[in-house]
Amino acid sequence: MRRRTVLRAGSAFAVVAGAAPAIAQPGKWPSREISLINPNAPGAATDLTARIIAQALEKRLNATVIVKNVVGGAGALGPTTLAQSTPDGHTIGLVAISTHVAVPNMMKVNYEPWKAFDIIGQVAALRYGVGARADGPIKSIEELIAQGRQKQLTYSSNNVTNVVAMFQLAKLTGTKLRWVVFPGGVESVTAAIGGHVDAVIQTVTEMKPQIEAGKLRFLASAAEARWPDYPEVKTLREAGYDAISNGPFGYAFPTGVDPAIKERMDKALADVMADEGVRSQIATLGIQPVYRDGKDYAALLKKIEVDLVPILKETGMAKKAA
Repeated sequence: MRRRTVLRAGSAFAVVAGAAPAIAQPGKWPSREISLINPNAPGAATDLTARIIAQALEKRLNATVIVKNVVGGAGALGPTTLAQSTPDGHTIGLVAISTHVAVPNMMKVNYEPWKAFDIIGQVAALRYGVGARADGPIKSIEELIAQGRQKQLTYSSNNVTNVVAMFQLAKLTGTKLRWVVFPGGVESVTAAIGGHVDAVIQTVTEMKPQIEAGKLRFLASAAEARWPDYPEVKTLREAGYDAISNGPFGYAFPTGVDPAIKERMDKALADVMADEGVRSQIATLGIQPVYRDGKDYAALLKKIEVDLVPILKETGMAKKAA
């Protein structure tokens, strides 16, 4: 197996901002199409959700909302582009653990995460779960812990935001768990069903096809709640282990948007997320629709930062002090 290495400190990324056009007046907003920046590739869970949200916002704002996939810079290109956009209310973009915690703590970026954005709100949360090869020796989360106390086990994932629950589980139980990083979620699941690692922690999108095919055993939900697809499978917390991986994401303006425009967008997003049709579409993707306003969403990201930064340091993924 060709194992993947973690991202090290020292990477740098910069975008040169162009000349800023005149700021829009609240009464005339929106005066043209609105761009929704997504830092992930087309077809990713956040991209599909963004297209649902964009379509719903169009009806409420009477304006075209275009999803733009701004991929690159090890995840920094999207938020950097958003942060350096003109704050005229015509550009919004995804903000998540990656934009505010993971990327800024792993590499040098050209924005200050807690100052660069006016957060509009959270729209969803990725559901994570722990799985193992269906025909392998690990049949339950209890067996994973028992075996991990006797010997070191490996588990796969593609993103540091996924693995918080596994670090928490190891500390709570004395289990010896080593993270093996892969470039994509599908590859990390494939590694588990191929026996190259002992377990995997990943989202519904990547895990469900292999669970349904009988190749992957679903051991526990690492989310706040059980997966609706498998209501009989407990969460880690229900199994007695206070471990959870959060995958929230939402949207923000670049800092400096007129408060009247911000208020109108806040209301539009809240209205979108109160729409059961929108929530149903998001849930169909295997993603949990969750709405928090900007203040509450920022508070959640701050709370996650407390848990995640020590993990980045422990794994050597945190950038070195200048």
